[in-house]
Amino acid sequence: MPGQLRQPNPRQHRRSRWRIAGMVLAAAVAVYALSGFYFVDPDEQAVVRWFGRIPEGQMIGPGLRYAPPWPVCRVDTPKTTEMRRAYVGLLPEDREAIARGSLGAIQDSTATDILTGDSNILKVTLVVQYRLSDPAVYLTNTAAPDLLVRSAVQAALVEALASLPVDKALTTAKGAMQNDVIGSAQRLLDSYGAGVRLAGAQLETIEPPRAVADAFKDVVSAKKDGERMVDEARADANMILPQARGDAERLLREAEGYGLAKVSRAQGDADRFVSLLAEYQRAPDVTRDRLWLEAFDRVLPRVRLYVLDDPGDGSPSRIRIVGRPAS
Repeated sequence: MPGQLRQPNPRQHRRSRWRIAGMVLAAAVAVYALSGFYFVDPDEQAVVRWFGRIPEGQMIGPGLRYAPPWPVCRVDTPKTTEMRRAYVGLLPEDREAIARGSLGAIQDSTATDILTGDSNILKVTLVVQYRLSDPAVYLTNTAAPDLLVRSAVQAALVEALASLPVDKALTTAKGAMQNDVIGSAQRLLDSYGAGVRLAGAQLETIEPPRAVADAFKDVVSAKKDGERMVDEARADANMILPQARGDAERLLREAEGYGLAKVSRAQGDADRFVSLLAEYQRAPDVTRDRLWLEAFDRVLPRVRLYVLDDPGDGSPSRIRIVGRPAS
């Protein structure tokens, strides 16, 4: 009838609803399918898990990639070239709180104290750097791999300090101790299959508790003073000993020369006596006279000759020197 509203066709209405539902479902499927696209950065590797399992070799390099969305696949993109850091021992924020005088921080810090080999207590902050060596193992073998790294390094640090006296730990053994900690912690992490590689460790701080810090400083200062005095004594010895050895060598050479001169002179005197004896045996009188003359020739030049004049008239005698000893 004219003027009456036209009733919609129920069949057409159902088809329209199914068409809309199909479009929504297709859009949802498209969105679901498109959500499988992901991008891997140059410093990352993608690890794809198919229903929770990682197929062998299922690590994907940088670029735009695709994997079926969850729940079929799960994609993780850990950074494999990033150098991660972890603090072991007393954390920097706790150290700052202790410096501000926080009583709670001071009391809680005792949980991180480490005992040395000679039963002294040290507060240590160690910074360890590490990176992922096997992303798949890192993601699946342990529930908290970063916590495992800190725990392994903490155990290695406690073991290293337990074998050192406190004076070495504070002075000469720092470098060797850091290397020992890295080596021991890496072996422990490898045994757990953590999938990480330790790159290095640095002792940020290592010191005794504040209550005894001054006493430790005095001990270390006294040790350094002792080492300095030993070094100075060695330097003096290194300077004096060569001079003394040189003087001894010179005296020895002079003594040897003096001995050779005496022996040579004695040998010459003996040879001369033997020669005179042979001459005396051939001509005793001539040889005797010659020896007398030679003796007077040696003695008289050293004799002062006095001549007394007697005037014969009772006046005092006059003394006249007619010769002076040879110089």
